[in-house]
Amino acid sequence: MNIPTDTTRTNERLSTSMPEQHYTKKYPSSGMPISKLFLTIIWAICHFAFFFIQQVAEIFAPLLLLIGIVWKILPSLLRSAVGMVDAADPQIRDMVGRGTELIPSSLTVAGHTISASSLIFDGFLLIGLTALCATITAFLGRRL
Repeated sequence: MNIPTDTTRTNERLSTSMPEQHYTKKYPSSGMPISKLFLTIIWAICHFAFFFIQQVAEIFAPLLLLIGIVWKILPSLLRSAVGMVDAADPQIRDMVGRGTELIPSSLTVAGHTISASSLIFDGFLLIGLTALCATITAFLGRRL
């Protein structure tokens, strides 16, 4: 049985194997091109911005929802309290009645009208923004 002793051909075949060639074409040893580096920096900045927006929206969404719901429910609770106090002393009834009149139905701050319904709606919009930013952040995280 003749076994070839010329190992140069075998070594050439091993040194130019397909996975290594594929690796060197995909990731050249000369370094990352400037355009790829620039694109990575842009993706990282976008990832940071969307994650920051997501964190801020996660803080303010429950606050707006809670304030809006309490503001929406409080006048009706006070009106029902007036009905319960109706049979009692008339002075207490007047005090509770004035308390319900003190709660405004809307506020105007710097030209913007804020109401209980708008706060609830804004809270739900922030929840949607949080979901959108989480989706974009996950996509960008895979891309980086």
